[in-house]
Amino acid sequence: MKCIVPLAGPDIFSADRGFRPLVLYEGTCLIERALDSRPWAAQLSPRDYIFVTRSDLGDGQLDAFLARHWPGSANVKLPSVTDGAMLSALAAVALCPDDRPIIVDLADILFQCEPLERIEFTRSTGAIVPTFQSQEAIYSYLQEEQGRVVRAAEKRVIGTKASAGVYMFRSRELYMSAAAHSIRNRSNLQHNGLYFVCPMVNGILEMGYEVEAVPVTDVVPVSKLFH
Repeated sequence: MKCIVPLAGPDIFSADRGFRPLVLYEGTCLIERALDSRPWAAQLSPRDYIFVTRSDLGDGQLDAFLARHWPGSANVKLPSVTDGAMLSALAAVALCPDDRPIIVDLADILFQCEPLERIEFTRSTGAIVPTFQSQEAIYSYLQEEQGRVVRAAEKRVIGTKASAGVYMFRSRELYMSAAAHSIRNRSNLQHNGLYFVCPMVNGILEMGYEVEAVPVTDVVPVSKLFH
């Protein structure tokens, strides 16, 4: 299993706060607090992390922290902002093997969930998405009918299950196919002209796979600190 962490968005750095992932939360850098507290962290070695960063920012402070805390991890450099996290993560997907699940972790919401200590995909499961209860339009949402996920939307409240900012795909092939679906259907799935990860769920469903929405607890939306 590989964990891709996109850190290349337009808000990743600000003059007043510096690098967002390095801002302290209760004495710990946000990126460290988020990734190390994930229920599946024990399943991953430092070499299983792939960070996506930008070469047009800073003096190497973020790179140095990532290399020090996750020795042997990969750091894919983009020259500038892309059209969304879905596309930024694609740069790292190239380093993932075909036959292993991929986690895309935006690392901006803290949570706990014991069932996710062991991540397993059934034959019919294409993606697993940790979710929590909300009705605020600042999040991505999954819609369920009779206990099954049927749709996903970005920054639109189509149900009560908000995405916790982590998306697990059963394989590299499925990620790329879902990304292609989002591009083909960009008029409906883009938000403000950007490609987000959550709407890729629609492509997973269209391919005939199920998407599992796993409820999480102890949710702390640290992204709110920046808005």
